[in-house]
Amino acid sequence: MGKMNISQEHIIELIQEYQQGRISEEGFQKLQEWLNEDEANADEFAKYLALFKESGALSNLDQIQKEDAWLNISKSLSKPEKKSKVRRLHTWLPYAAAVVVLFTVGYFMIEQVRTDYDFGKDYNFAEISSIGSKKAVLTLENGQKVNLEENDKELITEADGTLIQKNADSELIYDNASSAKDRVIYNQIEIPRGGEYSLVLADGTKVWLNSESSLRYPVQFVGNKRKVELTGEAYFEVSHNPDMPFIIASHDTEIKVLGTSFNVSAYHDEEHISTTLVEGSVELSCLGNKELLKPGFQATVKKGDNRFKVERVNTNLYTSWKDGVFRYKDQSLEEICHQLSRWYNVEFFFTDHRYREYRFTGAAKKNKSLNFTLEMIEKMADVQFAIKDDKIIVGKPE
Repeated sequence: MGKMNISQEHIIELIQEYQQGRISEEGFQKLQEWLNEDEANADEFAKYLALFKESGALSNLDQIQKEDAWLNISKSLSKPEKKSKVRRLHTWLPYAAAVVVLFTVGYFMIEQVRTDYDFGKDYNFAEISSIGSKKAVLTLENGQKVNLEENDKELITEADGTLIQKNADSELIYDNASSAKDRVIYNQIEIPRGGEYSLVLADGTKVWLNSESSLRYPVQFVGNKRKVELTGEAYFEVSHNPDMPFIIASHDTEIKVLGTSFNVSAYHDEEHISTTLVEGSVELSCLGNKELLKPGFQATVKKGDNRFKVERVNTNLYTSWKDGVFRYKDQSLEEICHQLSRWYNVEFFFTDHRYREYRFTGAAKKNKSLNFTLEMIEKMADVQFAIKDDKIIVGKPE
């Protein structure tokens, strides 16, 4: 028997129909023939079947609630990007993970006139955006600013003799061999929109910094604590030292650590500070109130308040950004666009409050263009994107 002439998209469609119990007799026969063709196809079948079982059945795209959509972030799956807005849905099935879109009441509207937006046009969003990359600005004690994107090979020596250099992974490394412990010297690293960076502090603590974030820290830790100041979002792997606790200060909140891995989100333009603990333990304090956090939990506090909301979470949802993936679970389109705006360095505006409150569960690779991500959202939600005066407009034709 010769090799079947059937596309991967059709096979994926048949597997989904089989999982949902709506496959035709002819489709079932084709699926059986494909399975018998090659032993490797059985593994492919099991992979997609598990994916669709987890995601649920695909419902009508005109409904407010939809399931079984968006991106499969498996590195083994890839598709070329296209510009055309007119596509058959099954072309996107290799990327299916899960999307849920819910309607709730919102409270924002933009001031522009809606009729100015042509949602039917085929836009190239790459023209006004760029995929983020590793870049940052380092400020030394004397005020000198070093552009880390441009100075790839440069070796920097601080006033106390500390050597600052980059390794093969473009991480900033602080040498702790300095013997000058008489005074504390601070550096500050700032990550712009469309950037990210990581560094290893003098004590061995590793820090990943997200877009629009900054960290102020001593080049050498002295005394009985290791204290840094964070604005924005960072993931920490703190070097264990019970005699010298590691403390992160952000707004009114302090996070005290002995040695652990966790994520902190404390952007200046967001009203909450969230700490997500992966392993170890941390003690949070805010305006006189304290909270001990356990692994697998997240603590959130509103700025100006001292009451922590603690809940068990899937920590990967809040830490995967450092590994090149945005993950979402029941997250509003407004929050997602806010995150995309930082990474792709663009601005979003909504034509109506209801689009802000659509909610998604899914994932997106950070190395994909903005065209790819927005087209995926358009396919799975009753919303469209347009360009107006270098801004991305979210809505749909009236």
